[in-house]
Amino acid sequence: MHGLGPGCHYSSLIFFLILLLCLPKGEPCVMGERKIYKKRKPGAQCSLGRDYSRTVVSEPCVCGQGDFECDYGYERHSNNQCVPAFWFSPSSLSKDCSIGQSYLNSTGYRRIVSNNCTDGLREKYMAKVEKCPGKAPRGLHILTADGKLVTEQGQNATFIILMEEGDLQRTNIQLDFGDGIAVSYANFSPVEDGIRHVYKSAGIFQVTAYAENSLGSDTAVLFLHVVCK
Repeated sequence: MHGLGPGCHYSSLIFFLILLLCLPKGEPCVMGERKIYKKRKPGAQCSLGRDYSRTVVSEPCVCGQGDFECDYGYERHSNNQCVPAFWFSPSSLSKDCSIGQSYLNSTGYRRIVSNNCTDGLREKYMAKVEKCPGKAPRGLHILTADGKLVTEQGQNATFIILMEEGDLQRTNIQLDFGDGIAVSYANFSPVEDGIRHVYKSAGIFQVTAYAENSLGSDTAVLFLHVVCK
């Protein structure tokens, strides 16, 4: 056999499983893997060559709790369970999610990097693919592109509409410029670069943004001072 030294034959070897007794109940797995090695039988009068591979087989172990650590935003509790940290909100994972799409919803656990375990608790602890929940518009904001609340008559005024929560692709947007003119859009896509408007007269105008979908609505107001040239 390749790698065996003088006088060594396959029958001179025995197989043994490395047991790490320091692990719970002598679990013979390290990083989700069990290895079986070859060594000489006691009393065998032979030597092994330098290039002889001692590993016979390496196979994955069934996933146990020790193969997982707390996911981002979670911390180990006194009962050894992973719970959300005080600064983390699990619902934020679906914040930018649109209806019809999917996202990975964490269970609070993740398999340790380079761990090769399979089955067992893997299905229970691995992140689940969830359908994006619908959300009513919330946290609607309106501001000008230059951050100013004053513009000149006859000049382009660009308005930016932002929304903290809600389905951007299924939320209707309406913007009333306060001068008798209003525009509306079926979703947020056309307003991502801002909405431009030219005021033909001077004065103070109440600009109102209104967002609505099947789950609710929200409103934001801005007062713009238009001055003569």
